[in-house]
Amino acid sequence: MNHRGSSPGAGVVWSRVEDGFHVGSRSGALLGYIIRERDRRFTAYDMRSRPVGKYADLTEAMHGLVALTLGIGYERR
Repeated sequence: MNHRGSSPGAGVVWSRVEDGFHVGSRSGALLGYIIRERDRRFTAYDMRSRPVGKYADLTEAMHGLVALTLGIGYERR
């Protein structure tokens, strides 16, 4: 499953590699990935596999990772 469009992040492509594991890229370059943890929260990792945040849902994790890696302002709810 791939998600394209202006949200979250213009030009960002999200690929579901397997259940609970999503990878984000832009123009063919890895932005990072998101893993669903046992507690059902989502942990986002940058392209160097450093954890950059924990989120309540997948969409929030996608927005957060894009904001951090591309320097786009994003307010967590």
